[in-house]
Amino acid sequence: MASSSSSPSRGFTLIELLVVMAIIAISAAASIPMGLNFIRNYKITGAAHALTAQVHRARSQAVKRNTSRGILLNFNYPAPGQYQFTSLDPSPVTGSWDRGVYPQNPGLFGPGDTTNYGTVPNPPSNIVDPDAAAGVQSPHGIPTGLPVDLGFDVGVRNALLFRADGSVSAVNAAGAVGVPALVQAPNGVDWLVTLRDIRTNLSRVIRVSPGGRVRLEDEF
Repeated sequence: MASSSSSPSRGFTLIELLVVMAIIAISAAASIPMGLNFIRNYKITGAAHALTAQVHRARSQAVKRNTSRGILLNFNYPAPGQYQFTSLDPSPVTGSWDRGVYPQNPGLFGPGDTTNYGTVPNPPSNIVDPDAAAGVQSPHGIPTGLPVDLGFDVGVRNALLFRADGSVSAVNAAGAVGVPALVQAPNGVDWLVTLRDIRTNLSRVIRVSPGGRVRLEDEF
């Protein structure tokens, strides 16, 4: 009777294992930059959407409350890389500017402007609402900070002023820390605020028109 024989199974050689491990290592190394870019894109886009929502909110609050002096959205306040909105109207309950922290501040629009507006209040953490039922935010909203490594580009104005009719103007308000964040668009009408990743130079731009239209776009 003829005996049957089977070939022994052949395992991987050391060289083959090293080649496979090298391929895996190279693939993993190549995917790291892609993953980091995705995370940075996600981070700056999320921050831009959050700021866009805050612009919409500040405008809607000015319209809803029929504010007489307006609502400010302050950039680089109360610290660099932070922003928050401020109601400039006195409390309808007390008729005053929250214990005197809103001194008169003429000249927000420049030397020729004699209109008196309230300044950004101090301390910045005061978010007491004396009339919640009426929707009065006095004096202002909670500060929001940009993620680490994100900041505002240098501009010429540090705040947006929203009025009851829905209109928006870029102004300079007291209390900002660091550089102004708003620049005028090339068309000379709209105002832009740019968020930038200081490590990668990746940016997102928010455009705000005088009529209150807000749009998130790429860097111009």
